[in-house]
Amino acid sequence: MNWLDVFGKLAGSSDRQTPMYQQIFNCVQAGIAGGQLVDNLRLPTNRELAELLDIDRSTVSRAYFELQKAGLIESHVGRGTIVKVASVKAKQNQDTFWSEKFSRASGAIFDIANRRVQQIPRSENTIAFTSGIPTDEFYPYEDFKQIVARLFAENKSEEMFGYSPLAGHPGLVAEVKNHLAKQGINCADDEVLIVSGSQQGIDLVANTLLDPDDCVLIEEPTYVLALSTFRAGQARFISVPLDQDGVNVEAIETILSRQSAKLLYIMPNFQNPSGSTLSLAKRKQLLDVCAKYQVPILEDNYVGDLYYDETPLPSLKSLDKKGLVIHQGTFSKALCPGLRLGYLVASKEVMARLSMAKQARDLSTNSQGQVVMAEYLRQGLYEKHVSKLRKIYKARRDAMLSAMAKYIGKDLVWYQPKGGMFIWCKLPDGASARELFSYAEKEGVTFTPGDMFFLNSNRQEFLRLSFIQSNEETIETGIKRLSKALNCYLEKRKSEFAFSQEAQNAWISQPALI
Repeated sequence: MNWLDVFGKLAGSSDRQTPMYQQIFNCVQAGIAGGQLVDNLRLPTNRELAELLDIDRSTVSRAYFELQKAGLIESHVGRGTIVKVASVKAKQNQDTFWSEKFSRASGAIFDIANRRVQQIPRSENTIAFTSGIPTDEFYPYEDFKQIVARLFAENKSEEMFGYSPLAGHPGLVAEVKNHLAKQGINCADDEVLIVSGSQQGIDLVANTLLDPDDCVLIEEPTYVLALSTFRAGQARFISVPLDQDGVNVEAIETILSRQSAKLLYIMPNFQNPSGSTLSLAKRKQLLDVCAKYQVPILEDNYVGDLYYDETPLPSLKSLDKKGLVIHQGTFSKALCPGLRLGYLVASKEVMARLSMAKQARDLSTNSQGQVVMAEYLRQGLYEKHVSKLRKIYKARRDAMLSAMAKYIGKDLVWYQPKGGMFIWCKLPDGASARELFSYAEKEGVTFTPGDMFFLNSNRQEFLRLSFIQSNEETIETGIKRLSKALNCYLEKRKSEFAFSQEAQNAWISQPALI
């Protein structure tokens, strides 16, 4: 087929209002509707279409990603990218009533959530370096069983089955305060709010502080569900680049000198996905800048307890003298995802509003979990459990880093985190983690493509590896598989290009990580 008949009008397009990836999307959509593109027709590769239109290959990748998300095409290893007219006709025959009723907020969440790798059935032998939650081998079964049995024996039914106070069960609030005091955060009862996990904490802060079109400063890359929460509130984003010692504070000051912002969202410890830690000097500098421009900070300390190399740096909240910081923590990441218990800490004035937002959403956090968690903390079992996890996760992190150095070498650049759950990696310039993913799946290993952590999903060169869910032996096997997939992918890419010497040198160069 002569692809100029389909895409030729885009070459040298004078349309400067519509992004090129959207023009490609529209072209394919029109071709399907007009019968020019038939079912199972193989489309040109990213490289072929990029050369045809004289555009960047990442633009074609974005267009194909959006087309696949819309169900207009499918991509298969070995078969390439094919048109799916049948799925389009099926959609046309469906009742479209609901598509007109969804809110803009749900659309914002849906758009970002759809960047995730589709969850398809995987072989039992697949090694997944994807998830950031503990596995059931570390769930506190026995401790919780004993606590629950004793609570029932002591007839704590009123505490267990009735509503807890809006701010949280008093016993848990007291234990959270003790937990925070060990980190240098001293707070009163009315400065703590127990929430249903850190995601609810982000939602409450967004609901309390942000109006449509307000500006939120974010690190980039950053936590994808924070992006969806803020975007659901119709906030605008300004992204700030990350250095290996955390967010670029000079960039924040430059931005704030030109434009006001309503909130800064930041993960100072073991940032997700990059694993970077904000240095002490930068923490102090950041607080000074935000105080100067009166910008509140949401400090998300989602895995602050999982440190491996040294004692954590003081939190922003413990260093804050102006009351600008809203601090957030969670117990779910270290214990079990179903626990859904976290906390917010803020000044009394802010907490009064956060509490009202909480009440409007779910009245109070589940009582049974709070009562059990309070006792778990009171007995010192949480610290004992986390201390054990630190040793296990450190060994797993080190095993992954060692295997990567042994089997992968210069084809991937990565950052060694001081804690947390993830290793952030960068492919050579021009490579795509989503394309690599297909090769990795074939070899029996998966990871998280990094584009989902950016505002612009064109950032295809990054990937995130989780090391907490597999033992050292499995990690080594998985990295061997990833190495094989990476070699196959890079060789395939190189064979598709007629490299100049300059291009080859650029290909094997070590790019900056963040």
